[in-house]
Amino acid sequence: MFGKLYNTLVFLLLFCHDLCDCQKKKETLLSEKVTQMMDWTSKRSVIRMNGEKFRRFVKAHPRNYSVFIMFTALQPQRQCGVCRQADEEFHVLANSWHYSSAFTNRIFFASVDFDEGSDVFQMVISEGHLWCISAKKTNQQV
Repeated sequence: MFGKLYNTLVFLLLFCHDLCDCQKKKETLLSEKVTQMMDWTSKRSVIRMNGEKFRRFVKAHPRNYSVFIMFTALQPQRQCGVCRQADEEFHVLANSWHYSSAFTNRIFFASVDFDEGSDVFQMVISEGHLWCISAKKTNQQV
């Protein structure tokens, strides 16, 4: 009887120790992610992301922050005038947040340009998360 109790206690101690190590690793990872995001934000209000950054800082857990992401196609060959206008407004919004008294390390702004992260576009569209509606002015009467 004493042997079973002893074995159970040893198992529980080892199991709890592993859980504590796992929790510490998650906290360390989260701290590193937030520190990196804050470092990028200190340089630019809108963080430019590629596929690797998107997977690590947006998709992967742990994450105790939110990221507003603008999907763009800003290269001239894409001929997306709406993208440029929306990007400018997005930067105004991000700068307003960054310099406001409410600024915290819980909300970040990022952008993914198609030419720098086409894999992100494919991932987001295939998961059904990207919704975009473009309504152009027409001269036709309905």
